[in-house]
Amino acid sequence: MTSSHSLEHSWQTILTRLTTEVAALPDAERRWLEVQIDRIERLQGRMHDFFLSVGGSELCRDCLGACCARGLHHVTLANLLTFLLRNDPVPQPDFSSTCPLLGPGGCLWPVQRRPFNCVTFLCEVVEERLDEAQREEFYRLEKELRALYLECDRRYAGSSLRGIWIAADRLASRNFLDRR
Repeated sequence: MTSSHSLEHSWQTILTRLTTEVAALPDAERRWLEVQIDRIERLQGRMHDFFLSVGGSELCRDCLGACCARGLHHVTLANLLTFLLRNDPVPQPDFSSTCPLLGPGGCLWPVQRRPFNCVTFLCEVVEERLDEAQREEFYRLEKELRALYLECDRRYAGSSLRGIWIAADRLASRNFLDRR
């Protein structure tokens, strides 16, 4: 089991490395990333609208967000870039929580910047409330969103839907934003 202190240290190391890499990005690469991140944020917002339309927030509050207990390694390179490319502070995770992004009032991260798994997962109760057309559109958007994340995975050494910690472990001395 990884200690919360070890995760905190690893998190700070990853953020420091990635902040330095983002600052050194060539303009053309920064523009490509900004377009991808904008598209990801828009799709995630649209997907969340389905969740809200069926009372998802109330359902999560009632079950205390049980699915969030599995969120430790979900943060990806793309998620961190949504903050860093805009010079926005990255919310500090709480590694003693069941999910480091979970605070007393719910997720600390805006929907548009949450990890892929967090935005695309629908528990049975929420999914059953979507009508057939909503469900089809939700899963169509999920495929489109997955394709955007996978574009980043194919482009950058430190990108993976498996999460930033796993990517950092396999990088060794390579940069997160090294081209594949």
